[in-house]
Amino acid sequence: MVRSIIGLLIICLLVTFGDQSAIADSQWKKKQQSLFEEIDLKPGEMITTENLEKIDGLVPSAIADWVKKGLWQMKIGEFKYDISHQDEWINASKKNAGKYQLNEKKVIVEVKTKKPPLYIYGAPFPYLDIKNDPDGGAKFMFNYLLSLFRLETSRVLCAPEWIGKGGFERQLETFTIRHFFWGRPNGAIPNPAKFRFKDIMNVISPYDMAGTNQLTLRRLDGTPDEVYVYIPAIRRVKRMSGANRSDPYMGCDMTVDDTWGFAGLMSSMKWTFLEEKVGLLCASEFIADHPRKMIQTSDGTWRTQKNEVSAILGEEVEGWKGAKNAFMNVVWIPRRFYILEGIPRDAYYNMGKIVVWIDKNVHWCNFRTDFDRAKEYWKQSINLPNYCIWGNQRGMQTAQGQITIDEKMNHTTYTNAHGRRHGGMDAYTEYNDPKLNPKMFTLSRLRMWSK
Repeated sequence: MVRSIIGLLIICLLVTFGDQSAIADSQWKKKQQSLFEEIDLKPGEMITTENLEKIDGLVPSAIADWVKKGLWQMKIGEFKYDISHQDEWINASKKNAGKYQLNEKKVIVEVKTKKPPLYIYGAPFPYLDIKNDPDGGAKFMFNYLLSLFRLETSRVLCAPEWIGKGGFERQLETFTIRHFFWGRPNGAIPNPAKFRFKDIMNVISPYDMAGTNQLTLRRLDGTPDEVYVYIPAIRRVKRMSGANRSDPYMGCDMTVDDTWGFAGLMSSMKWTFLEEKVGLLCASEFIADHPRKMIQTSDGTWRTQKNEVSAILGEEVEGWKGAKNAFMNVVWIPRRFYILEGIPRDAYYNMGKIVVWIDKNVHWCNFRTDFDRAKEYWKQSINLPNYCIWGNQRGMQTAQGQITIDEKMNHTTYTNAHGRRHGGMDAYTEYNDPKLNPKMFTLSRLRMWSK
């Protein structure tokens, strides 16, 4: 009996310390507490019209305005675990010091060869002086890009929902698959065509849109994305401009480039660092309390578990008198942000500029504010983080959900990527599916994804 107890204690200690060895910051609790003290807020506080001054400057002005009007409320919360990058990623990033630079087109290249690298693992600019480096903003966005896509492949089944003044209107069912050439934890794979990634977005329902597929091919040299769309009604593939990624996706309020804050071509924007500040990161209570532990299927794919908690909106809560699009089961957690401005270089890009709030340490883009071509405020997006554990990997990868509120049209799109929503669809995410290979992301196969 004594031996069994001792053995159990040893296993618990190994699990505890083994898990902590993958966590980068042993002082995370103390740092989080110091942020609470800096902004004079405490977990559990509710921010309403009565005490709005407490969040002055801590969130984009559009969100503060929703609270001021009584449309939203904000519950202050905390992370109950360390969300830092794992040590393995941080160490890989340190080894990249001095390896990369930006060329005149603001494309990342190797210092030695002056050519775009076929493979990068770790943040390419680990010791970035963003405030004094003339290219600091663009370099930080590359750090963001690599930190966000530390995968071989991903598949996300999600459900964009249209929400108007009266609440829920309609819903799409879609899946997006991506094949990455950078950020693969198991090393580089052959990449003769020099791609950065390939992705396909497929519409499953409703019936009048089902089978529409969009293929994006992004290359390493910064040339505009190759975008192709298969349209079932005419049974043809059409070549589109890369700027089409800034068009409303299937008529909703979001665009393809809105994904995860910014999924566009980095060199297509002129990036400027604006400021560093403490702000309030919006996360679901589920993710604030614990990481999402993925399960491995028989073929080695990592998948989120079914029936997990999704975000709840005001239109679903009986008796709620605020906005139909208000997040109801989220908390707002103090974090340190870098705020950057992106100005499109393409005259045909739909936005005149965007402003993003990205977590300084974990590179999560939580807020995105869009301005039209006249530089007038247009849309506000909130991108809910999704801290996952898959095998010996962990980190902020893909989103739990994303909401985009078009204030000119007074309309909202919420894209749920986890849990059950309207119509009973159970959204999920998969990482590193060995069945997904580069040959599946071709023009010849694009039509087949509609079958």
